Amino acid sequence: MSEYVAVISLPTRAATYEEYSELKNTADTYGVISSAIVERNADGTYDIPETTDGTTGTGTLSGSLIGMLVGVLGGPVGMLLGMSVGTATGALVDASNLDDSDDVISLFAQQLPPGNNAIIVQTEEPTTDALDAQVARAGGRIARRPLDEVISELEAQQDAADAAAKAARKAAHEQKKQERHEKNEERISALKAKFQRD
Repeated sequence: MSEYVAVISLPTRAATYEEYSELKNTADTYGVISSAIVERNADGTYDIPETTDGTTGTGTLSGSLIGMLVGVLGGPVGMLLGMSVGTATGALVDASNLDDSDDVISLFAQQLPPGNNAIIVQTEEPTTDALDAQVARAGGRIARRPLDEVISELEAQQDAADAAAKAARKAAHEQKKQERHEKNEERISALKAKFQRD
């Protein structure tokens, strides 16, 4: 069995909901572990109006890789909510500025232009034929990547975000230190001037 994360794009928003319902009801047939409808708003933010987690049946992406992926697409707030996603917004990755590179985040963002929706699924499939045929019957497209590749990219994104946050904290600390130093120098100069007058 091979494990994948895939984005399924359909011609209309209504068709996306119909296909999502079909996949939800036949998850075992297609090896769907978890799925979500993801909507990209005109301003580039993301919403997740429908979710399933095949392992729990709770309707939330509790600990789901899909939740984390949408979190990276959606930004810092989405990443924080990635373990229990409801809505993801923000701009950690500005999908409109991504190039045509082969990385997972770029691929998935390109499949979901502003104003559209898509289905993101995590699968465990003996072969991709069954799901590919189902998506084709619905008039859609599917773009998938191996699960380990998606995990590696999410880890790299998180490492980059952590490094950027650490650098920002260090820069803020250095700026405050410099401001305190300058303020102290001003106070010393004022004291010197006061003592010279007296």
